[in-house]
Amino acid sequence: MRKVLTFLLVLFLSNTFLTTPAQAVQEIVITEPTHRLADGVFFDDELAAKLAPTGELGLLIYAPIRGARSWLVDPATISEIVAMSNGYVISDGWEIKDAQINGQDVAKAWLVQFLKVSRSEKISVLTYGNPSRYWVDQLLENQITYINASGKISLEGVLGKATTQSAFQNGEKQGLSKQNINFLKYAQRQIELFSTLVDQKELLNYQLRISQLLNPNIEKDLLQDLIKDLDKSIIQLRNKLKISKTKFTITSSNEELPITLVNNFESAINLKLSVRAVNSKVIVTPVEQIKIAGNSKQQVFLPVEVLATGQSSLLAQLTNLDNKPVGYPVDINLKLSVISPVATWITSGAAVLLFIAALVQSLRRVRRGR
Repeated sequence: MRKVLTFLLVLFLSNTFLTTPAQAVQEIVITEPTHRLADGVFFDDELAAKLAPTGELGLLIYAPIRGARSWLVDPATISEIVAMSNGYVISDGWEIKDAQINGQDVAKAWLVQFLKVSRSEKISVLTYGNPSRYWVDQLLENQITYINASGKISLEGVLGKATTQSAFQNGEKQGLSKQNINFLKYAQRQIELFSTLVDQKELLNYQLRISQLLNPNIEKDLLQDLIKDLDKSIIQLRNKLKISKTKFTITSSNEELPITLVNNFESAINLKLSVRAVNSKVIVTPVEQIKIAGNSKQQVFLPVEVLATGQSSLLAQLTNLDNKPVGYPVDINLKLSVISPVATWITSGAAVLLFIAALVQSLRRVRRGR
């Protein structure tokens, strides 16, 4: 009987105090697909509704505490909540309108409550935007370490405490069309090209945006709109470094054409100007090793030799120091109004001969008159 009582006591103590970590710690995941455009403007008010005490995200932090907890947090979701707490408007197509509910106060209250309940609990950081692991491996394999580090720094700035990087990866495969895949590869390629010229921090928002759009919970129709929005953003990125379009009338056989280059990045940039003529009427020399200060314009002189009159044009393209094109190419139209040296010599010779002939004729008339 004593042995039986001892066994039951041990069993009771085991169930009471020796619970497994999985039973003792409840893991709460905070993540939400994006509700903003690439420029940071919200396109709906759904996030505010979800942050309310009875909303999906609100229930996670306002509900009564039951045992110990740990948190898996998407820094992209927290960034959007912080942006909403600072005041926001809603983009409805081309129109910007005020929010229908007081999302700013809702977001502020949610952040205060989240900081309060998670103060002494472990927080692990998800990859920014909680993207599909499959597409991360396909599209962002070389950038994922930088994306994770940036997301972690961003979240710690809001929390005011250290976090750990979660090993969790979203195993759901997002359904992307071939067109979307090709565009995302193109967008990533542009970011990588500009990273050879400017500080990587200036490209961070573009990089994080691609990661956000790989979240498999984004609805298909919405994803198409967000892809189009990202396309506009990449166009703006490429236009931050450009050649001012112009045209010239050339009246001498050798000239230096003033070309204006624009750098709208904060970083100073070292690059090259690659130029080729579309026909054989001109010969042009490219300009090597140009340095443009941040947020400035600079004029460079392009040596041109004219071989024939008529119309021509130059195709100008900025490149990095490895001769890879950045920005958009520009056509520079040329009107060539140059008289060639041979034609000048023939014309001058004919004029001399006419003068001599006229002089001889005049002498003959004088002699006849005498």
